[in-house]
Amino acid sequence: MSIEALAMAGADYMECGIDLHDWETNQPPPPYLLVETMSCSEAVRKYCNDDEVKANEEKVKAKMREWAKAVAAMNRTGSYPNKWMQK
Repeated sequence: MSIEALAMAGADYMECGIDLHDWETNQPPPPYLLVETMSCSEAVRKYCNDDEVKANEEKVKAKMREWAKAVAAMNRTGSYPNKWMQK
């Protein structure tokens, strides 16, 4: 049982005979917590699909254009579109 599980259960580490200093120094972190060391470009190649990234960039650009047009329209008319006023 982990020390975290004992703590969540409200157990006293002294009563359970756990020496925190010994436990911390002798327990390596689990493998799933270890970080892979790689450069940014390696990470992009490994985890990002170029087509997906480009498609997402295009979606973001389209949304920004839509937003900019709406802001420009608000400045010209002095009114807000109904979709922004709805809660």
